[in-house]
Amino acid sequence: MTGRDAARRIEFETDGETLYVRDGIESERLTLRFDREPDPQPAITDLFPVPVDRAVSFEAESISVPSYSSVTINESDGEFVAMLTEDLSLPRGAYCFDITGTTKVFVRAVDVSIEATEMAGEDPVEITFDRPTTITVGGRSLHTRPEATITVPDDPEALMTAVSALGSSIAEWSPERSWPTLRGYPPRIERGDELHVPDHLSIPDTGIEIAVPPTYADIYRIAPLAYYLGAAVVPGAEPEIRLDTGYVEPLPSEGPALEERVSELLRTTLFLDSLVRTEGYVPSDRYEYEQVGPDLPFYPPKLADRSVSEQLMEYLEVDPEILEPYAPPWPTWAVLRPGPAGAELLPHLAHLVAPIRVRGSPLDGDDGDDAGAPTTNRPLALATSPYLPPDGGVPNPDDEPLPSGVSALRPAGYETLLSGSRSVEGDVRVAFLVDSPERADAGRRAMSEPAPPDGVDSWEVYERPSREEIVEMLTDPAVDLLYCSLPTDGSRIVHEDGGIDLAGIRTLPAATVFERTGTVAPAHRSVESGSVGSVAADGPLDASRIRSLVGLLASATPLALSVALAGVQEAGDIRLAGDPGVVVATPKPGSYKYRCVVKIQSSSSKTHIAESHTALSTDSRVGAESTCVHNWGQQLPELGGIPQTEPESLSGTQVLDLIPEPDGIVDLNGQIVFQSDGLTESDIEQSARDALADEDETSDRPDMRSLIQPDSE
Repeated sequence: MTGRDAARRIEFETDGETLYVRDGIESERLTLRFDREPDPQPAITDLFPVPVDRAVSFEAESISVPSYSSVTINESDGEFVAMLTEDLSLPRGAYCFDITGTTKVFVRAVDVSIEATEMAGEDPVEITFDRPTTITVGGRSLHTRPEATITVPDDPEALMTAVSALGSSIAEWSPERSWPTLRGYPPRIERGDELHVPDHLSIPDTGIEIAVPPTYADIYRIAPLAYYLGAAVVPGAEPEIRLDTGYVEPLPSEGPALEERVSELLRTTLFLDSLVRTEGYVPSDRYEYEQVGPDLPFYPPKLADRSVSEQLMEYLEVDPEILEPYAPPWPTWAVLRPGPAGAELLPHLAHLVAPIRVRGSPLDGDDGDDAGAPTTNRPLALATSPYLPPDGGVPNPDDEPLPSGVSALRPAGYETLLSGSRSVEGDVRVAFLVDSPERADAGRRAMSEPAPPDGVDSWEVYERPSREEIVEMLTDPAVDLLYCSLPTDGSRIVHEDGGIDLAGIRTLPAATVFERTGTVAPAHRSVESGSVGSVAADGPLDASRIRSLVGLLASATPLALSVALAGVQEAGDIRLAGDPGVVVATPKPGSYKYRCVVKIQSSSSKTHIAESHTALSTDSRVGAESTCVHNWGQQLPELGGIPQTEPESLSGTQVLDLIPEPDGIVDLNGQIVFQSDGLTESDIEQSARDALADEDETSDRPDMRSLIQPDSE
């Protein structure tokens, strides 16, 4: 990256004793205060053990960090020392503070001893050195949104150039890019009259090419792999990967076979990168390393400094079946039509490293208006989730109706996510629009017995609302989740005073749920009109399922996982709109953003078997490490999303200890349990007795591994 490019991402500004680190991509700044006025001078970014966009140096003796989400301390070479969960004194040495807030900031100081105060609510973190010293402050953009927009005409070869530039958002071309925080959001792609790639985008030069015939279908299929490898996409008679070592890896020419091979290479490359990095920026003793390390033909850390081509040559020697049981399931699999309109989805899917299938026919004229919204209810693209696998393998966008479990995709849902308009869990307001006393009663019982589910701040039920009340709830920016059991007709809510067409509304709540639809149309339209995710259920839900679904969505649980855990599909076919991994309410600031799902199955009235996994989402992407933190079980970190069975059974007291965990989701014998439920140990025993009394039904209930379907057709 050139100095000009770095300055676009990170700027340093001073005001008296304050230094502002401004993130140009995020339009945010992080504040640092010092004991004297800083005189920042340009510094070498290579001083830091991790990538930074820009750095400055100056003298200081103390630092105050008034706002942050986390502060950790590493040695200057990157070795982890501590998170500031308590006051800390450190002996003389060379240290690097890692500060995450509105942007990413690193503070390096050498030959100093340190006194630091703990992270404590709204109080600033105070860091004091034993003497005035030269410190170096580096900044790296969080890069959670596109830095630029690439314009592409309706020409497959022009799209090849655009796809080749998607990797410009990746911070560095080492195995560390398997960390999602080093894979920034790729630039947008928009359709236009001529190709334009902004000059400031740093096009990767990894020495890898992927050749495919110049068709939309084949370009879509290889786009996520090209992004992750930093590969140039070029026309070729047959699909193949070309390395600058001279090696050529042939790829299948038949569409589904090419898709399967590309997804296999994505899984293999990212997973093995994550093993190579175990002695890198964040050293870790990984669970999966112990399982697969002895079967690999190389010692992973030895590849850390090799070129991408050299690493890939080693990875190609590994049997993918060895890795499959330990690689996490991708939260999103996409299915695109083969026409040009799907190009605008590629940056969003590449950001998730989501495998892409191609099915169906191009939409006539793209079936879109000037604003990009569909003029028919035919979806531009589909997505599937491992939590809601559709019957019949890969779905087709031409299917009518869409298979149960499938999600309809348009770029609008991702663009709404980028707007940052979601509420925080605990602040969620829910509104119910119902057409009968029975549905009103179900909504009230769901929200009040025994108390509103976790994550919900307020709720109201509108029984047989007027047309004006419906429009008010649809457009009220304070409503985060709208639950509608009014009749629908396509994308219209039916009302005796005139239907309300969702296509005419642009400010819908973040999440919408429709009952008794028989089609994805109202959910599809709601995402075009401002929802980040929507659910269309063929049948009505009982109070228990409503409570579970609302509580899960309000507690920062991904959309498809919420639907699956709440058992919504048991009431009839279910279809989604928006990315199935979307989170409609964000975790509280400073809390762990991964949700830990713990499935408890009672083996007796007093003993319980637990399986757990961290849920991947559009916010918590594949490649991060996690541990479901309990006082029991396996404690080695693992890639997020991999299910683990706890080695020992739990007591009722241990189950109770799980429920208050702020990042935990507890499924007790098929029932979601919230902290607001006020569960007691006797309630757990009763749940066990009820489950064991119907042992045949319990034995048919899927465990965590069967809930998460394998990444295949």
